[in-house]
Amino acid sequence: MLAEKTDNSVAEGGEGSRMSEDSQQKHILIQVALRLFHEKGYGKVEMIDIAKAASMSIEEAKVYFASLQDICHQVIEAHGSNQTVLFDDISQNNNPRQRLSLYLDTLVADADVLIVRGCSITNLYFDVKREDSALADHAATLLQQRLDWIREQFVAITRVNNIPDLPERLDGAIHGISILAQVTGDARLIQNQVNQLKSWIRSM
Repeated sequence: MLAEKTDNSVAEGGEGSRMSEDSQQKHILIQVALRLFHEKGYGKVEMIDIAKAASMSIEEAKVYFASLQDICHQVIEAHGSNQTVLFDDISQNNNPRQRLSLYLDTLVADADVLIVRGCSITNLYFDVKREDSALADHAATLLQQRLDWIREQFVAITRVNNIPDLPERLDGAIHGISILAQVTGDARLIQNQVNQLKSWIRSM
């Protein structure tokens, strides 16, 4: 239920109220699409699936998003916003080694999801790469955002701007952990790999 407003135009169903309701409906559709893309894969989801899961008709859903591609672009934006919030939160810590360790801890915290479905961002990138080059380019910005943040931490650790392949090595290890989690179904493997990566980072 929408929060009560004291503004007359909102209370009487004015433009402000309609805009708020539209924003809420869009948000619901994006969150449903985000979940379904992760559960089933982009190529196995249709607009009718998203509309149904959001308790809307396909006609209602298409008022907000004309196509699956349109809503996928917004899902990518949502992933980017979520990732930014995570990085901003972790970056409150002043120690770059600890920041990387805290990020690695999120893999352990998400172990159950990684085992069942893998990394939502990585999976989405490979799913859309098979379907739509524009979506693939957009999704690639999420992977680049992560790599850039990791690079910032290594620059802070080494105090060298032109660092070698350290960010790529860690990012590759993170991708590998996600894949191994799905293959083995072993949460202990994730913890062990994370512990080894933390030891490597602490040794710098």
